[in-house]
Amino acid sequence: MDANRAGWYMRRAGYYFLLDSENRTNNLPLFQADSSFFLHTNTFYSGYYALESVNLPDYYIKPHVNGRLKIALITKSANYYDTACFRIYNNGSSE
Repeated sequence: MDANRAGWYMRRAGYYFLLDSENRTNNLPLFQADSSFFLHTNTFYSGYYALESVNLPDYYIKPHVNGRLKIALITKSANYYDTACFRIYNNGSSE
């Protein structure tokens, strides 16, 4: 959810994302599935996380070459793993 606007979520629109209000949808179950992700630990690399789409299994969030976030079907390649995983930092440390 957008920290500055209650009820606004990052939602899948095709294979990219947009911020959308759940109050403007006419299909709340689809909206909720499109804006929900599984947080996986150690999926690609130890100590790293990945976000998998609830609505599209085996599709993970990763950056596109144009800099926008997208979801893409998993491929067994180092390039995919490198761009689909991330670490969570706490106050500038990697604890």
